[in-house]
Amino acid sequence: MKQYKTYTTDVLIVGGGGAATAATIAAHEAGAKTMLAVKGKFGVPGVRGAGATSNPIGDYWTIRTIGPKGGFFNPPDAVLADMIQIGLGMTDPDMCEIFVEEAPMAIARLREMGMAFQNRMLATMPAHESNKTNNIVAIQKAIIEGTKTEVIEGANLTDLIVENGVCHGAVGVDDEGEPFIVRCGAVVIATGGCGQLYQYSFNPPGNTGDGYAMALRAGADLTNMEFMQQGIATTWPQQGMVMLYEMKEPYRLLNRDGTAFLENYLPEGIDVDTVCQQKSSHWPVSCRDDSIHLDRAIKAEGLKNDDLPFGKHAPVYLDMSRAERGFLPELFPAFMLEKGIDITKDLLQVQNHHHTSNGGICINTHGESSVTGLLACGEAAAWQGADRLGGTMLGGSQVFGWRAGAQAAVIALQAGTDANLTDTTERVLEPLVQAASRTGENTVEKLHKELQTHMWEAIIVDKDETALEAARQHLARITDQLENDTAITNPMDHAGMAELRNMLCVGELITEASSMRTESRGSFYRNDFPTRDDKNWLTNVVASMDNNKLTLRKEWLAEKHGWVDQPGDVRLTPWG
Repeated sequence: MKQYKTYTTDVLIVGGGGAATAATIAAHEAGAKTMLAVKGKFGVPGVRGAGATSNPIGDYWTIRTIGPKGGFFNPPDAVLADMIQIGLGMTDPDMCEIFVEEAPMAIARLREMGMAFQNRMLATMPAHESNKTNNIVAIQKAIIEGTKTEVIEGANLTDLIVENGVCHGAVGVDDEGEPFIVRCGAVVIATGGCGQLYQYSFNPPGNTGDGYAMALRAGADLTNMEFMQQGIATTWPQQGMVMLYEMKEPYRLLNRDGTAFLENYLPEGIDVDTVCQQKSSHWPVSCRDDSIHLDRAIKAEGLKNDDLPFGKHAPVYLDMSRAERGFLPELFPAFMLEKGIDITKDLLQVQNHHHTSNGGICINTHGESSVTGLLACGEAAAWQGADRLGGTMLGGSQVFGWRAGAQAAVIALQAGTDANLTDTTERVLEPLVQAASRTGENTVEKLHKELQTHMWEAIIVDKDETALEAARQHLARITDQLENDTAITNPMDHAGMAELRNMLCVGELITEASSMRTESRGSFYRNDFPTRDDKNWLTNVVASMDNNKLTLRKEWLAEKHGWVDQPGDVRLTPWG
């Protein structure tokens, strides 16, 4: 085998966000030699490699706090019940219980590290690039820099080294296009989600679904990939969530002609006041109430773009000039004013954005996947359900990041890193070797933009079998073009090709899981199957690879717990 740059460590953590930094500190404290592999520059907000946790786009971040048992504010039993109910049978109750038990410890750890939360009742943090004491990644990066942890930047991991069901490391390519190898005793996937699969997304440039695709090809199970958080956000001059919480009067949605259009999309018997009132209880897209038709209307109006170039959608505007916002009113207006938009006078240009994936790699309570020595945490791991409570993703990244890092240290110190595995390593390096000689008319950037447009149009907010079949065809075409008609034009294209390969893999997984689930549930809405079907679909869709082919099966992961719907039983609103 050709000689490539090779690193050796006990525990390899892959990612650059809060889950990765938590896992890194935990693995180091557990006595393991630890390496953190980050795309781009570690801890630089909003850029490649930063991770979504350090992204300054938006107006604030929140970790859901847990109050004392029997207390008034967020008692643990009520939070647990809310998490299970909001997941609509698709969440893991064991994981939810751990979150409720350990979130207070995670918040306490962050405070000890120097985290300055906005207040003690709600662990909120204004999300702004100037903040130094309430950015989780910045604070944990400082801790990591005080240890012997080796951080490798510009490290684009592409595949895992797995033999006989045991993970022994990973391979990747650096920003100069040179492949490298990491040998270790355990790998923690903390790569975040796949927001870059969609044209409108809050996720930073590096969130390309790498962890999902790597784990799937390595033999791990994934689940709930059809469920994701999506919601209204500005598209210009910068992305920012528009949370319509506790509005005292209906706002106006206008098309590019200045005409109100929401009423045109509402089913018979449902009025504008109703959907606006229901939308005030949650930001995410969800079909648990009729507000789904507000989000569908925004997307549908954007798709009236026959006279626009490919990739451009008709603008949709939100008029909030006469509306009064009831939730954290000081943050969003100030955030937009910094960008030159006065929401008391100016229209907001909006569209539905991908926020987070609720699914991911199946893990146990210690963060372990179905592949020995491969662990996952943060958005890369699956424990959320059809909907999720706000503040649980950020808090869960700390809780399960810490657990995964500590467990990875135990596994690695027992397993060691002696395995050479030349043949297996050559096999997973092969896609990088083949990509280096590719030529053609297409560029990685062009194909990526095409994929984002098609996947947003087919998957976000609502979908049907016609849209899903179109997505299949686009995925197949772009895959063929990537493999047979795309050129390497600069060193970063090596990483870009690997990322696009991963996004195509994840795109296929989401498309097929969405096609298989013939119902609507929580964040997942099919307009050709618009109702929830507990009789046939109170089950998860679990994905795996069989002879390099994607396979899907029904498996209800919470079957031992059961689940009984309790409509209207979410105690605290807005819930997300």
